[in-house]
This record gives sequence, C-alpha cells and structure tokens, in this order.
Amino acid sequence: MDVKTIIKLAGALTLALTSQAGAQETGTDDQGAIMLDLILITTPLRRESSLERSTSSVTVVSEEDIKQSAAPDLASLLKNYPGVTVTSNGGMGADSSVSLRGTTAAQTLVLVNGVRAGSATAGTVNLSAIPIASIERIEIAKGGHSAQYGADAIGGIINIITKQGGICADGRNSCGTVTVGVLHPWGGYLSGNVQGQSASGVNYSFGAQVLGTEGYDFTLPTTYGHESDKDGFRQGSANFSLSKDLDWGRVYADGLYARGRNQYDRQPNNEADTNNFSGRLGARLDHSDTWSSTVEVMSALDHASNFGPGSKGDDFDTQRYGVLASTQKTFEVNETKNTILGGVEAYRESIDGSSVSNVDYGKSKRDMTAIFGQYSLEYEALTIDSGLRYDHDEQFGGATTYNIGASYELMDGLVARASYATGFRAPTFNDLYYPDPFTPGNPDLKPEKSRSYEVGLTWQATAQTSLDMALYQTRVSNQINWAPSAPGSFIWSPANIDQVQITGFEATLAHTFNDEWSGRLGIDIREPLNKSPGVHGKYVPYGDRFNATAGLTYKPTAKLALSAAVIYGKARYADAANTTKLPDYVTADFTALYALDEQSQFKFSVANAFDEQYQTKEGYRAPGRTVDLSFTRSF
Repeated sequence: MDVKTIIKLAGALTLALTSQAGAQETGTDDQGAIMLDLILITTPLRRESSLERSTSSVTVVSEEDIKQSAAPDLASLLKNYPGVTVTSNGGMGADSSVSLRGTTAAQTLVLVNGVRAGSATAGTVNLSAIPIASIERIEIAKGGHSAQYGADAIGGIINIITKQGGICADGRNSCGTVTVGVLHPWGGYLSGNVQGQSASGVNYSFGAQVLGTEGYDFTLPTTYGHESDKDGFRQGSANFSLSKDLDWGRVYADGLYARGRNQYDRQPNNEADTNNFSGRLGARLDHSDTWSSTVEVMSALDHASNFGPGSKGDDFDTQRYGVLASTQKTFEVNETKNTILGGVEAYRESIDGSSVSNVDYGKSKRDMTAIFGQYSLEYEALTIDSGLRYDHDEQFGGATTYNIGASYELMDGLVARASYATGFRAPTFNDLYYPDPFTPGNPDLKPEKSRSYEVGLTWQATAQTSLDMALYQTRVSNQINWAPSAPGSFIWSPANIDQVQITGFEATLAHTFNDEWSGRLGIDIREPLNKSPGVHGKYVPYGDRFNATAGLTYKPTAKLALSAAVIYGKARYADAANTTKLPDYVTADFTALYALDEQSQFKFSVANAFDEQYQTKEGYRAPGRTVDLSFTRSF
C-alpha cells in the first residue's frame, strides 16, 4: 500500500468509525438482562424465524440503512457489507454481479420477494435491473442453503424485498412519498410510492421510478472494444404489492418490472435494451393456530437485446415459471417447540436467443422439480435447524442436499452457532449449449457440488454494543471453468476441472456512543484458493482477500443526520495464473439528511468523495465521485 493510500485511509477512518450502523432499540428487564427488539427474517428457512437465534450468518439491510447510504444503486449499496463481493463493468447501468463469501456470482442465489431472478443463459443477475427506489429491505443469508432453495445457493442467498403495503407508520390508512433528485455525473430521477390499507382490508403498495444519467467512460483505453465516450443509462420501473388477511388465511401478490437502456464499449453493437420482471401470487391457508399451508405461483423474465447503429447482435431471453407448495406444523412436547415444514417445488426455464452467428441454442427449455423437508427444535437456550432436499433436473439428473445447524445462548446476550451444509449448482444454458463456434458449450458438464462449514458468535455485550463474527470454509468440486480447448487455441469451452477451497473470517462491531453518535466496524478476511492440478495454491480470479469497512452516524438534532462510510479493498487477482493484480483501493462516502418539516426532507450525498480510481473488473473503471441531491415530500 502506497503512502497516498495510507494517508487517505487514516484520514477517512478519523472521520468515520459503517453508515449502515444504527443499533437496535434495546432495554433491560426487571433482573437487568438485556432485552432486544425481536427481528424476524424469512430467507434462511423459507419461514419466519428469529435473527438473534439464527443458526447461520444473516445480515439485514433495512429501509433506514438504504436512506442513510450514499449508494446511488444496488451494486454500490451491497459492497458495504462483509462477505459480499460486487464486480462491475463500469457504473450505473453496467453489467454488475454479486457473490457471497468468495464464491462466483453464479453460485450465489439472488431472489426478489423470494422469486428466483436472473438469466438462465449467463446464470447471474444484473444488479442494475433492480432499482434501489423499489427496495424496502434486503436479507443476506450467507453459507450453503441448497437444502432450502436448490441450485445455485452455494455461497448464500440475497433476498431483495420490495416495498410492501399496510397501515402507515404513523397509523394512517394511506400515505405516500415523492422524491426528485439530480446526479453528477449529470443525470436525474423521479420516484414515488403510495401504500396503505383500504376500507375492505386490502394492504397495498404501488411505486414507480424513472432515472437517467449521462454516465462516464466505463473502459480503459487498453480494454478490447474501447470507445472514448460516455456510457449512459436510462431506466423506468414499477413495483406493486397487494395482500389481504382473511378468516381462513391470507392472499398476496407482488411484482417488480424494470426496463432499461444502457450503453457500453464494443463495436458494432454498443447499446442494450433490458426488460426484467419478477412476480408471485400466493395464498396461505391456516388450518389451525399451529398449522398452515401455502401455495405460490411465480414468474421471472430476463430479456436483453444488444444492438448498434444499423446492426443487431446477441439476443437473450429467459422465461421462468414455477409453483411452490408447502405445509408447516408447530407443536410442543415437554417444553420443546418443534417445527416441521415440507414442500414441493417445480419450475421451467426456457430461453429464446441467438448469438451474433445467428445459430440458435440446441436446447430451449428444461424442467426442474424438487421435494424438501425441514425440522427445527427450540428448547430453552438451544435451537436446531435441519433440512433435506432432492432436486431433479431433466438435463443432468438428480442432486440431494442437506444441512444442519445449531445455536446456543451461552449467557444473556451471548449466542454461539455452528452449521454444516451441502450445495450444488446446475450448469447454465451457456455452459451447456452456447452456440458460438469460438465459445461452444459442453453438454456433458456435471453440476458443481459444495460443502460448507461455519462457526459463529453473536454477542450483545450491552444495550449499546454488539459483536457478530464467523469463521467459515467452503469447498467446491467440479467447478465449471471456461478455458482454451488446447494450448494456444482461440476456442474456449467449459469443463468440470476446478477444485476450490475458500476459508474466511468475518466480524462486525456496532456501538451506540450516546443519543447522537453511533458507529460500526467490519472486517472480511478471506483465502479463496484454487486447489486444481496445475494451479494448486493460486487465488481464485476476482476473489476478495481482505476488506474493511468503517462508519459513523451523527445526529446533532432531530432534523439533521450526518454519516460517513469508508471501504478498504485489498488487491485482487484478475486471472487464474495470478499474473494480473488489480490495485487495492479506499473509498469514502458522506451523507447529510435534513428534515425541513415533518413531511419534507433533503438528502445530499457524495459517494467515493476522494474520486478514487480503481477497478473491480479488469479494464473497467469503477464509479468515481458521484454527487446526489434529492428532495422527498411525504403526504
């Protein structure tokens, strides 16, 4: 690390201790024991459970965290959290992917309201297709979760929950917000949302956003296809949520649609139109106070069309339709609470696309079916979660996965946890059947398989101080690797050759100093190693090895809130041979929120305030200084 970087890091840390801090409201009981507000999560077990007693590592990004962040988009927001790696081919609108705990983006399952999102051809989700204005909260469940969700949850799950309806926070039956903002690099946005409950008891939420930015030049002059121009982005989106509680249960529906156009550097095609949708319709039947069943139908669409002046390039269209049915029963035996959950899931993925050579995929659809079961036990200070699932894919056969985890409250506020899980990833359509003659797919690929171990500790030391830390290891076999079919060949194809081992440690410390000051520190130490013959001991390309975050929030008055956040990212390698290294970097963000009155608020933020020049993908500039000024009016 050079002197300039050290000075910047030291200076930023002086200003900040992450802005996503903000301790839970806590208190004590009559005996002086710490009492926490119960936080319920739904992602790890596909049902409501307690965050504090979770048997796996879970991070919750709240709506308040999003408001305080300087992040202009989802990719910029997620990179602030330990265990999360974001790789971007530029700024807003660029192809951006996310992964957990050193796994690949294709080994991390991204959900929107519990619905599997993303492309069946590439196997990843473009974060730019999920507007930050539509998000209410994010649940990040790290570690293997294939026993609950099937394929692709090797590294973990990121469940993005859009804004939901219901009675407003102030008790009114209806309310809403409108936000208008300007950006630099020059752009602007307008968003609005209404929510409430109708006279008939229907909870609703409707939102929409339009956004546009001129962007900047995403690529370096040495990057293949470089064009010396600004790469802009335009997007329109809408989200909705409807639900109603009935005498016999609940019915609900929600969805998110986004349409965008982004520019990139590659002639003759340098623009892309994208259309993305995720939605579901469900019903819950309450047989009794302790027994309920749920049925959901869901759909996800991912369409990308590339073009340029007078030409048309790649066209990829994914359609995914599915159904989920489950039943859950809770019963007590000798003061032990038992929960049994069982279900079936089936979905079809179909594609309609062609490459620049106009050769269609050989296969255009595949069906996946699964049966799964879970058992959980709660007895005094002990919690045990377990799961077993069998998936069948018509292309490569079946895969059985399982997990078991336990947490134990050693003393008031101190909870230890441990878990073990297996996982798998199904090859994508590109892996199996990509039609380009220079990058042909391999229909003989096997699914990737994994084993994950974790031990962790959560400590609410006082009402003001909390610590969470975890030590983990993930081993992946049959990892799919695209490489030249022969030394010196221009033809690349995939094969099951990589054996990967990722060992890591995460820790987050949060502290509330007083009514005005609160802060958080986080570290993420990782050793993502390729154990394959020939490259044994080399670091996995683009695998983070060390990250540190620090943040501070200051609220001097009821109307003003100031926050600062810093990220340090250690250099990562861009190739399997570890000959190309991307430099380490330090970024600092600042945010000011000012409430003009009870209904009006100004927000001023600067992301990457020191205009650090760095890359998360070789040849692509990460966003430089981004300024955001907005005004929000509630009604």
